[in-house]
Amino acid sequence: MKLSLRVLALLSALICVFPAHAENQFEIDIKAVREIYLIATDGTERDIRKATRKIRQLESKYPGNPLVLAYKGGALSLRGKDIGKRPLDRMRETEEGLNILDRALRKLNQHNGHYLETVETRLVATYVFINLPDSIFHRLREGRHLVKQLLSHPQFSEMPLGLQAAIYFAAAIAAEKSNDQNQYKHYLELTFKTDPKGKNGKKAQMLLKDLSG
Repeated sequence: MKLSLRVLALLSALICVFPAHAENQFEIDIKAVREIYLIATDGTERDIRKATRKIRQLESKYPGNPLVLAYKGGALSLRGKDIGKRPLDRMRETEEGLNILDRALRKLNQHNGHYLETVETRLVATYVFINLPDSIFHRLREGRHLVKQLLSHPQFSEMPLGLQAAIYFAAAIAAEKSNDQNQYKHYLELTFKTDPKGKNGKKAQMLLKDLSG
């Protein structure tokens, strides 16, 4: 079973809302990682291995960078998306990925890069935490905490509208996973209002129609 279209829309937004023109080598490299990571989220084990290998190469180039670590942890964590149908070693790899995501988040305290790198690191971690089976990995609470951090970011209003919508959409997914239908609808409405023509906005509109139907 592949990840839901809601998740893919969230990850697709990362490609769309961060700098379209790479200003330096790091941005060029991270753009390539975003694209291969997106393929892995809806791909096969081979796609996941390919993404992990590419990200590990990038890690050797930018050791300790929290955003690179976040993508590395996310790629490993993908092994647990269908954990009920996977052997135990997949679960161990997912736990390893979660540990790497935790390390990436801790490193943000000393990170001096652009604030959008911090936002992207948290958003990647959020996506993983709220979409793995919570009965096994118990990360939904942390995912909801990250969503709150992103929503209360002091520069939230300055972020690209597509990124704001991606955060609202993550908040909607977290609310749905927590069985909070009122908040789920609320954040879907904010997603659509913020970026009605974007990937997340269009998907939110579809989900809102499902709710009203």
